[in-house]
Amino acid sequence: MTDSPCQIDQHDDHIVFTITRPARLNAITGEVLDHLTDCIEQLEQQSGNRGLIITGSGERAFCAGTDLFERESLSEDEIRTKSDRARDLLVRLHRAPFISIAALNGLAYGGGLELALACVFRIAAPHVACSLPEVKIGLIPAYAGTQLLPAVVGPSRALDMMLTGRAVASDEALMMGLINRIADNETPLLNQAVDYLASINQYSKIAINSIRECAAAAQPPLSDEGLALERYHVIEVGKSEDAAEGVAAFREKRPAVFKHR
Repeated sequence: MTDSPCQIDQHDDHIVFTITRPARLNAITGEVLDHLTDCIEQLEQQSGNRGLIITGSGERAFCAGTDLFERESLSEDEIRTKSDRARDLLVRLHRAPFISIAALNGLAYGGGLELALACVFRIAAPHVACSLPEVKIGLIPAYAGTQLLPAVVGPSRALDMMLTGRAVASDEALMMGLINRIADNETPLLNQAVDYLASINQYSKIAINSIRECAAAAQPPLSDEGLALERYHVIEVGKSEDAAEGVAAFREKRPAVFKHR
């Protein structure tokens, strides 16, 4: 075993990227972003139908979002840099010319759900719950979630999730289009994700990419203006007293007492 926060398994037709931090609910650190960047760059440079499957270790969490304990050790500039880097990376994944599938083995919260939303498809174990709960600690989704979630489920449902911070169970997530499939309990989740990928990548890459481009044109795509607006508010909200109180309350396992209510 190594101290790496990720495991990368290379296969002929795909890469499996597993976040291996179950004790921290597979939270995202700078090192996780390093390894994910390497995977995306590798796939971007290769020809043929290859794909990326992203999952987490254990059964509790796919990814609980950014590591707030790491966040506490960073300066404001470092927090901003990590946020910008993560947002740019997830947008790059979202627009990448290969099929990506998030295999949700457990809860997908905050940046973890944003990571899943950046993938082309999402398959989830039956017990999975999804949430963008940043409002509860005085923050906002920072990794393109304010843009990705409305693009996937529509503005009304996205606002419902983001302004209440509530968790959505897998059956509701399927109904609203947040996930594409609920895995069965008979076959390992990862096997089902691999089969899902193979069912798509058996076809012409030219046809696949053309269909994706046409589908993107049929709905509001991610806009640079929207992403820039998210970045502005992430910085401004992150500097607020309420954000400091929310993060402190999370770490101290107590209810947050916000000044601006």
